[in-house]
Amino acid sequence: MENEKTETGPAHSGAPESPQPAGTSQVTARPDGNALLQQAIAHHHKGHIPEAAKFYRSALKIDPSLAPAWINLGVLLRRDNKLESAVMCMRRGLQLSPDDGSSWSNLGNALRALNRLDEAQEAQNRALALNPEAAQIHYNCALIQRDRGCLDDALHSFRRAEMLGYGKPELEWDRSLTLLLKGELEEGFEAYEARWQLPESPPRHPSVPIWKGAKLEGQTLLVSAEQGMGDSLQFCRYLPMIKDLADRVVFECQPPLARLLRNSPEMEGIEILERDETQPVAALEKQIDMDAVIPLLSLPRILKTGTDNLPDKVPYLHAPTEDAPRLKPRTDGIARVGLVWAGKPSHKNDRNRSVGLERFSTLLEMPNVRFFSFQKGGPEGRIEQLGLEPIIQDLSPHLRDFADTAALLEDMDLLISVDTSVAHMAGALARPVWVLLPYAPDWRWQIWRDDSPWYPSMTLFRQTSPGDWTEVFQRVRTALRQFIQENLD
Repeated sequence: MENEKTETGPAHSGAPESPQPAGTSQVTARPDGNALLQQAIAHHHKGHIPEAAKFYRSALKIDPSLAPAWINLGVLLRRDNKLESAVMCMRRGLQLSPDDGSSWSNLGNALRALNRLDEAQEAQNRALALNPEAAQIHYNCALIQRDRGCLDDALHSFRRAEMLGYGKPELEWDRSLTLLLKGELEEGFEAYEARWQLPESPPRHPSVPIWKGAKLEGQTLLVSAEQGMGDSLQFCRYLPMIKDLADRVVFECQPPLARLLRNSPEMEGIEILERDETQPVAALEKQIDMDAVIPLLSLPRILKTGTDNLPDKVPYLHAPTEDAPRLKPRTDGIARVGLVWAGKPSHKNDRNRSVGLERFSTLLEMPNVRFFSFQKGGPEGRIEQLGLEPIIQDLSPHLRDFADTAALLEDMDLLISVDTSVAHMAGALARPVWVLLPYAPDWRWQIWRDDSPWYPSMTLFRQTSPGDWTEVFQRVRTALRQFIQENLD
């Protein structure tokens, strides 16, 4: 979730470590090192992470042969996103204790976070060979199989983990993501309801009845936005499909989307309400006097969306005709290309989905192209830092909300973007958009295809191997040259 459900939404940050902090049955350390290790483990169990890390380090200074200290310190470093250091610590521990299946699985988790998927799979295979009945290891293995595109294998491993007693709610959630990634939409959206069982994503209106899809005569239905703005942009297409199923339909959305939605003819008949995070939920419920509620991303389930009836008609959003920035009319044959190179840093997969502006250098040197940045939130500062102001025009001062973004996107010949809300915006406007995707993409992009069933005007440029953006940009450069020749000559 933005899928890394993220801000946004219901998606967890990665496989839980398995199992709990390693014990000391193998420890043959001097008493002082062992005593420090025991204190570290006690802090670890209590969730006192900084204290645990301090004691693990102290124990290792005295006795570097303490395998559990290396492994557990690696687990903590992974949690702190110090992934390379985590891998080094875990490998040191496994050199001392090579028959610890749980530690091999923890190493696999860290390697997965580094996008070193083949090594991660090897580590999980080693773990399973040592501990074939461990449900947690089968679950961890499934996550890596999904990232590698082995979706049937991943579903099998999820089932195996469940049969062995893995009962945590993220299993059904991750199974749903795998089904959706595979394109099995109806079953996937049904399983997607598991997000409400995750501790980090409780229902926003638990006291209001959930809408089941029946017509609400004389009643009010609240549709509640969830997760990120990209999710709202993608799934607001369902609102016109349900507006006649209640006397009043209210969409509670993120404030930057409100003006755009109100100005889009397709949303006529839908009451757009800007979400106020400072307002108590109970006060909102009283204000709206709602009879039922449905989270936005539950609408595909309610309407039984599958590959044969996916609502792919675009555009379903439109830029306002007034009070919006526009570029001056074109007087030359220069292509206008928008760029977005970074998503929200808090997204759980941002490490893999965002790229540096430097990666675009192979495109920026092309003649007969004028580039415009739709980047916001800080990364746009890289334009000045790299001295690229003559090549890239920074549009961020003109982007008050998504209505402004939509208006300027309509002045572009093409948008080239990583997986961000701006890419969804371009797709919803039916503007040509190329999306650059990591090897293990978000579920909505599926796998092994260069088009999107959700956005007919979109082309997907996927990594062909984990972390390899160089090859992606080589293909994008070739395609951009051809695009300019075909559309602007």
